[in-house]
Amino acid sequence: MNQFKFSIILIALIVFSYNLSFSQIKKDKGRLSGATKDAIDTLALQNAQQIVKENKGLLEREIDPEKYILGPGDIFLISIIGTESFVFEAPVSPEAKVLIKGCGAVDLKNKTLQEAIVLMKQQISKFYKSQNIDIVLKDLRKFKVIVSGKVAKPISVAATAVDRVSEAIEKAGGLTFESSERNISLLRRGSQELIKVDLLKFFLLSDENANPTLLGGDLIRIPPKNEVDVIEIYGEVADPGVFEFVEGDSLSTLIKFAQGFLNSAILDSVEFARKNETGNMMTTQFLDLSSWRDILFSGKPLPSDFPLQANDRCYFRKYAEWQENDYIVIGGEVKYPGKYAIRKDVDRVSDVIIRAGGFTDKAEVQNIEFIRQQDLNIRDPEIERLSRLVPSEMSKTELRYFQVKVNEKKGAMSINFNKIMSDYYSDDNIPLKNRDSIIVPQLNSFVNVQGRVNNPGKVRFKEGLTYMDYINLAGGFAFRADIDETFLNKPKGAQFLASKMNYKIEPGDVILVPTQTEVTFMETFTLVLTIATQLMTIAGVVIAITNIRGN
Repeated sequence: MNQFKFSIILIALIVFSYNLSFSQIKKDKGRLSGATKDAIDTLALQNAQQIVKENKGLLEREIDPEKYILGPGDIFLISIIGTESFVFEAPVSPEAKVLIKGCGAVDLKNKTLQEAIVLMKQQISKFYKSQNIDIVLKDLRKFKVIVSGKVAKPISVAATAVDRVSEAIEKAGGLTFESSERNISLLRRGSQELIKVDLLKFFLLSDENANPTLLGGDLIRIPPKNEVDVIEIYGEVADPGVFEFVEGDSLSTLIKFAQGFLNSAILDSVEFARKNETGNMMTTQFLDLSSWRDILFSGKPLPSDFPLQANDRCYFRKYAEWQENDYIVIGGEVKYPGKYAIRKDVDRVSDVIIRAGGFTDKAEVQNIEFIRQQDLNIRDPEIERLSRLVPSEMSKTELRYFQVKVNEKKGAMSINFNKIMSDYYSDDNIPLKNRDSIIVPQLNSFVNVQGRVNNPGKVRFKEGLTYMDYINLAGGFAFRADIDETFLNKPKGAQFLASKMNYKIEPGDVILVPTQTEVTFMETFTLVLTIATQLMTIAGVVIAITNIRGN
């Protein structure tokens, strides 16, 4: 009874953890953000602040004088060498003017760094007869930009004129799962210019124009992800999946987003599918992209490239006879443990054991574990349904099924290794599949006695001893030992009630003596009161029936 109660509690905990893990498995992640749907990233702002701190004052590379636009807060260092030498700072004022010592002011509004240096040298030359005039940009100005929309925290953030849109977004806590990564807009308040920002093109294709640098007063808006207008790519590409569609995307853009095709891809018959405008009809065609194999990322024009439309899809098939890099892992008590290349469905278990040098003298052959990794991904719809229920809602049959399945060692296969090493054509000597694993344990000469015994631990195995003999060797039953519920566990998971004696004790077995459940006064009182109430009810019914018959 105590073991049954424990099992119910254990199942409840397993149901909770299974539900949690199953729900997490199904969640997709944002490609750039890494965020999952409906997840709250409490560390997003903290991480962003750490990134800001680490990147403070860092530049991607030297500033391009032809592109850098000056503004209030930039500081120049001016050196004039002549009959007298001067070195002084000249900040750009809030009106975008710079006041040069002894030379007056120069208007630098909307000027690039290169244009500003030319104007300033012309102004200085009017007052100083010197050919040695040097002007450098000493410090970069800081300003505010507004980040709004689908970000962790819409906010105004500090930026410089060399920061990019993506860096301002990080300062606001970063993108969420629902954030668009390709349809971000940047509004230049001074000119009312609207610039499209595509972070996928920047990070995946290194397109700098898709992630422009900032100016004071910029407004960055991140809309929700467009999950209707998409383009898709599947099959033999490095990173298949779904991408937001943006006007101007081409077939090569989609393939580059997927990081190119694999060597296993058939390129002379790539399937391309397109819907009509109303979405109720689809046409397919086969494309020959063989010429793209070696030049996809070269920057050269790609022949037969064409613009895409929303909901276009592309499928790359694999060569029928393509040989995967299949391997098996064998570890433990073999002479040469490690990974071994295999020919799937050709090489057998004994073939790899022989290549690994065979078993060592310490190998426990009868307890070798064989795990088929491919079976770990097999779905069980019934266990998924039961995982959403609490044990009290399950029928007795469902509860037993769930209890068995959650304790199942997925992928484990029962193989007689002694048999296959003596008979190559044995049914147990099965063909191997990719990522199979064999674990050969070390020979165990002990029986482990645990739980409510006076001296728990390992006891040396002796042929013919019973479970009571091992318990006595471990000091006998301790106080509050649940003698009737003592059970024996086999290394591969089999479990037997010890008193049944329907098993054979072998090295590596575990004998476990559980603790009696303590019955409290309140539990005893409640039980007695319940029984007394039921007896009084029965007595009342009997009296009532007797009175009716007497009348």
